[in-house]
Amino acid sequence: MSNKKIKRSLCLVLAMLILLAGCGVNPPAESTNAADNTKNEGDAVKKDSLVFSINGDIATLDPKLTKDTVTFLVLFQMFDPLIREEPDGTLAPGLAEKWEVSEDGMEILFTIRKGVKFHNGDTMTVEDVAYSLNRAIQSSYTTAMTNNMDSAEVVDENTVKLRLKNVYAPILSCLTSSSLGIVSKKAAEEAGEDFARNPVGTGPFKFVEWKNGERIVMERFDDHYRGPAAIKDLTFKIMTDKNTAAIALEKGEIDVLYDPDSADTQSLKDNENIAYYEGASVYYYHILFNTEKGKFSDKKLRQAVSYAIDREALILGGLDGYGVPVECPMPPTVFGYQKDFKNNPYDPAKAKQLMAEAGYPDGFTVKLKCNQSSIYTKPTEVLQEQLRQIGINSEIELMERSTYIQDVTTDCNYEITLYMVSCTIPDADFVVTKRLHSSMIGGGNNFSRVSIPELDKLIEEARTSQDPNVRYELYGKISEMVKEEAPLIPIMSELADIAANKNIKGVYSSSSERHYVYNYSW
Repeated sequence: MSNKKIKRSLCLVLAMLILLAGCGVNPPAESTNAADNTKNEGDAVKKDSLVFSINGDIATLDPKLTKDTVTFLVLFQMFDPLIREEPDGTLAPGLAEKWEVSEDGMEILFTIRKGVKFHNGDTMTVEDVAYSLNRAIQSSYTTAMTNNMDSAEVVDENTVKLRLKNVYAPILSCLTSSSLGIVSKKAAEEAGEDFARNPVGTGPFKFVEWKNGERIVMERFDDHYRGPAAIKDLTFKIMTDKNTAAIALEKGEIDVLYDPDSADTQSLKDNENIAYYEGASVYYYHILFNTEKGKFSDKKLRQAVSYAIDREALILGGLDGYGVPVECPMPPTVFGYQKDFKNNPYDPAKAKQLMAEAGYPDGFTVKLKCNQSSIYTKPTEVLQEQLRQIGINSEIELMERSTYIQDVTTDCNYEITLYMVSCTIPDADFVVTKRLHSSMIGGGNNFSRVSIPELDKLIEEARTSQDPNVRYELYGKISEMVKEEAPLIPIMSELADIAANKNIKGVYSSSSERHYVYNYSW
C-alpha cells in the first residue's frame, strides 16, 4: 500500500473515532469471561464450541439400554464410570478414588469419591453407585460387561462392594464401560422409561437436546469433579453419509469427523487444515468355518485355506490399504495379543497339497455367505479370488444383514464366511471365550461350533488367573492351538480413524472408540 493510501486510511479511522465520541458511543468493552471469550495470540477469539459428527443416530441416552458403539461414544460425555480408561489404555481412578480386590478375586471394594455432583445439582452418594451397578447388572443389554457380576451393595457412607459370580481377570476393564456409568437414582426412578431421553449423570457435559436423526446437544457441566471442560457447547451431528461429512469437515462446518470413510482418507490427510489420527482398532476380521458339518469339518481343508490367505492383499483390496494384519485370535490392541506370533504363511502350494490330502485334488465348489454391507463385500471378493487360486470355487451369496445373522450366528447354516467382531474391553478374553469356548455353542458366539476340551481348559485358566504374565503365556498357547485346529483364521484389523480441525488439541485415535471430549480444547 502507498504512503498516501496509508495516511488517507488513518485519517478516516481518526475521523470515525471523533464522530463516535461526539455521539456518546463507546467501543464495546472486552469480555472478562475467560471461557466464553478467551484471547489467543493475534487477539482472535478462542472457540469454546465443538461440532462432532457421528455416522448414525444413537439408540438411547440410558447407559443400561444399549450395546451400540456410537451410542457409547455419546454417553461417555455424560456419565462417569468408577474407573477411567486413559488414552494409553491404562486404568485410572474415576468416581472411585481407589479399589481393592479380595484375595479370592470374588469381591471388589470401592472407595467412592466425595462431593461429586449430578447434573441436577444433587450430591452423588454410595446409594447412587450401588443402584447404578445393580440396574446395569440386571439389564439384558449389558451382559457383555456384567455377566460375571452378581450384585453391588453399600458397605458404609464411603464404600461400595461389588460381588462377582466367578473370578474374572478383566473385570476392572469392564467397569470402564459407559454401560456402568453412574446415574442419579432419584432421577432414574422418577423418570422411569423417560430417563432414556432425560439423562442425569455426573459427566463433564450435561444433556440439552436430542433431535432424532439430526443432533444431540450438550453443554459443559461446570461442577464436574475434575473441573470444567474447555469446550462449553458440544453438538453431536448425525451424518450418515461419510463423504458428506468429510466435505463438511473440509469446509469447517463440523470440527471432528468420527470414523471417516477410507475413500476420503487421503484427501483429508492432504488438507493442511485437518489433522488425521489413525491406529489399530478393536475390530478385526476373521474367516469362520462351520466345523460341525460340511466340507470344513475336515481340519485339513481349514488349514488349506489358512495357507491360501494373503493378508496384505486382503488389506489392500478389502480395506483400501487402511488396516493391519492380525495373526492370532484377538485384535492387536488388547492384552494377550502375541505381537511376535506368526500364523501360517501365504503358501498356495502347501494349500493345494493339503487339499489333495483331504481328497480334493481338483478342488470343489462352496457357498461363501456374505453380509451385503460394503465393509464385508469388498474383502469377501478378495477372499473369493484367493480361494480360487487353490481350487476352491466359492460362490458369493449376498444377504441382507438380518438374514445373514440368522443363518450364520443363530442357525449355523453356512460353511465359510468372512466375519468381523469387536473387542470392546482391552482384553483378549472378551473375544476368545465368546468365539472359541464350547459353552458358547448355541445361544453364545461360538459360531464355528468348535469344541476342544484342551482349548476350553486354556481359556478358563487365562480368564481366571490373577497373574498377567501367566495369562499372556496362556494366550500364546491358545493362539498356537487355533493356528493348528483352524476353527477360524484371523485376518486383519481395520484402523480406528478420526479427523479433526488441526487447531483442536487433545484429539487422538482411540482403539476402544472412547473419544473423551473433556480432553479437547481449541
